[in-house]
Amino acid sequence: MNTQEVVKPAVVLLLISAVAAACLGVVSEVTKEPIAIQNEKTLNESMQAVMPEASSFEQLDVEPTGTITAIYQADNGGYVITTEPSGFGGVVATMVGIDADGVITGLRVTSHSETPGLGAKATEPSFYEQFVGKSGSVTVTKDGGEIVPITSSTITSRAVCSGAQEALDWVAENGGAN
Repeated sequence: MNTQEVVKPAVVLLLISAVAAACLGVVSEVTKEPIAIQNEKTLNESMQAVMPEASSFEQLDVEPTGTITAIYQADNGGYVITTEPSGFGGVVATMVGIDADGVITGLRVTSHSETPGLGAKATEPSFYEQFVGKSGSVTVTKDGGEIVPITSSTITSRAVCSGAQEALDWVAENGGAN
């Protein structure tokens, strides 16, 4: 086998790979800012959905505990807290709005890996609207609470309740301190 037969295709492959990598780098840089802007917009819209009485939110510089991932102070004295409890299929990312009196103003499941048609129903209003107006203890009816679990998805329902409860507990313990 001739050296030129090996070197020429290797150089061509190297050039193609370098051009492809450069193109990917350019696309990444061009789309980085629009993606960040869109993510910020989506976050603000989600916070507005769970805390409709507020118009702005500021992330607090506090160390999250348990499954809490972020805590935001609303301009109306309430809080928006994100949690990531474990469900049946993995993490169930939940955003909970809690007013200054410790009452849930809204809840949304922002991402999950739950079973389509079962645990995925946690994103439907018929489930998450049950949390509005709740305070104190938030559990499913099977555990003596008031939240009707999703049929055949008790684990997911309990996960959402767990995230909401953790947010309520944080506000009860820390709400007046900030």
